[in-house]
Amino acid sequence: MEITKILDLENDGKINMAVGGQCLYIRGNLDMYKYNLSDMSLSAQNTIFKKSGRARMFAIFDEFVFLVDFLDLYILRKDDLQVLDVFRLGENASSDVGGVLWFDNQKAYVKIRNGWIYVLDIKTRDVEKIETAGSSFWAYCIEENSLFAGTVKGELLDIDRKKFTITKRTSIGRMNIYGVVHYNGMLYTLSQDKTIKEVDAMTFEITRVVRNAARGMSEIAGIYKDTLVIVDSGHVALWDIATLQQRDRFSFPVGDYNSGVIIAGNRLFSHDRHSVYSTLLE
Repeated sequence: MEITKILDLENDGKINMAVGGQCLYIRGNLDMYKYNLSDMSLSAQNTIFKKSGRARMFAIFDEFVFLVDFLDLYILRKDDLQVLDVFRLGENASSDVGGVLWFDNQKAYVKIRNGWIYVLDIKTRDVEKIETAGSSFWAYCIEENSLFAGTVKGELLDIDRKKFTITKRTSIGRMNIYGVVHYNGMLYTLSQDKTIKEVDAMTFEITRVVRNAARGMSEIAGIYKDTLVIVDSGHVALWDIATLQQRDRFSFPVGDYNSGVIIAGNRLFSHDRHSVYSTLLE
């Protein structure tokens, strides 16, 4: 697998990245960056923070970048990365912000620790607080009207996105679920116990289990064609969904805690403490 360095960027080992349109967005250290993917030229940059922090992530919806910093949610204009507003949503370590789940009709649906979802109207600044899962969930995916979430207690949930009620739930283990993705009517999860589980999205029945699927701290980067892409201890592992057999594994810079690894089209992006890299998924 040919790995190409596309950008020099000194960082603290934990950066966040996303591709929107023809641009690569990066949060590193105190700054947000926007690069043109065609030639990796810098088109926008803004220093957002005054102090370093490790609980930061972002998501892009419509014309906005929603940037999390522990208890705060920053809204940036996507074009030039200027800060439009800042909301203090969390109160302490038991209610920190886990990211924006989705954005619709000027309302941001924000994930909060311990299973809460806050609905923030970015125009009126009103916040509606809704308790959903009963425990924290960091791994999730959205499919039509369902929010599929894997909790830190090993439960898999189907949460109705309109009513915020749990329509299905099952325990698939006793440990934290690190990844949840949906593909062809099935859910694929990766847990702290290093198992991959295939779950029928309609019945919530476990149909296949692969044990010892990871070697250490790991997460699901996503699905490319018929391949489950897993980031695992400084490597990327490619799993054939049809057979749930690993068909390739290669060394790839993944940053601290597997942070910042993303799939965009047929390209995989990640970083080490000095640079950003890309490779093609075949």
